[in-house]
Amino acid sequence: MVKEGYEDSVQNMSEKQGFVLIAHRGNSTDVPENTIAAFDSAVDSGFPHFETDCQVTADGVVVILHDEQLGRTTPGVKGAVAEATWTDLRELDVGSWFSPDFSHARIPLLTEVLQRYWGRAHIHLELKSQQPELPGAVARLLSETGWVAAACGSSLVTRPAAEPLSLSSTSFPQNQQQGQGQQQQQQGQGQQQQHGVDIARQTSPDVRCPDAAGPAEAPVVNQLSSHPHRDFDVPGLTITSFHLNQLCQSLQLLPDITHGWLVHELTDERIQEALAMGCRQLCPRANVLTADTVQRAVSAGLSVRAWGIKDIQVSVSRLLIVGGKTRYGSARMQ
Repeated sequence: MVKEGYEDSVQNMSEKQGFVLIAHRGNSTDVPENTIAAFDSAVDSGFPHFETDCQVTADGVVVILHDEQLGRTTPGVKGAVAEATWTDLRELDVGSWFSPDFSHARIPLLTEVLQRYWGRAHIHLELKSQQPELPGAVARLLSETGWVAAACGSSLVTRPAAEPLSLSSTSFPQNQQQGQGQQQQQQGQGQQQQHGVDIARQTSPDVRCPDAAGPAEAPVVNQLSSHPHRDFDVPGLTITSFHLNQLCQSLQLLPDITHGWLVHELTDERIQEALAMGCRQLCPRANVLTADTVQRAVSAGLSVRAWGIKDIQVSVSRLLIVGGKTRYGSARMQ
């Protein structure tokens, strides 16, 4: 947990240094991860950037869930998400493992999340699985809900929100809002829960699509600071993955959306591979960063978002030292 009063100091640090805090799986320290309550808690607390994970059920429904195997957040229920139908998953309790107070929490649909936070947040959406149908299913939902129909990069242009989709065939239980608190972020591939806040710093030049009409008309969001780089606009969208095949397919479908490659190291080879793919962002492990490698990525035109930070007070200080005057970063609170 974050010490009382420390959250404000981190917020002030982020404002001065140009960091963006990204709530990983929502406010996953105070609320069960990847639930509507976790995302609401982050956004309502003034942190409009949040990260989440998606994968596809056996009947083609895109759900918000980190682990590809059930069990950690669904005690007593095991099996592969890809082999379960939405009917199998829709009533599962994904909150009691965290606290009995959250026994009402259910697995959200990606559609639900996109509709709820349209114009209110920047969603950092990880394609978690290697299911070949996942990028196409996500692209379709982004279009149907109005997130990408007239988007440039990760910024939405002026247009009304799409009408809510009819979800009669895949209706979902309403997840109740509960709890507000510190934003928490975490990243990684393991089955172990993490809590924390990503602190992303903008790094590359601001380049706009030729046909972009401008920023979306959306509710004013209490952002930590005014960031000129489109990769961190609010509202906005960034798609990430560890899997190159998923990124390549998604880039073909959504070439104007910011894509970030989750990697374990930041090297010249990774920088060149990311550029060749068409990615605009690299997301390396925080403990491998140096000022030199970050500057090389920045100079190449990439934004950099680090992950895997376990102690925000120590790690943010290190990021500031490593980053110097470059803009990059990611951290998590505990």
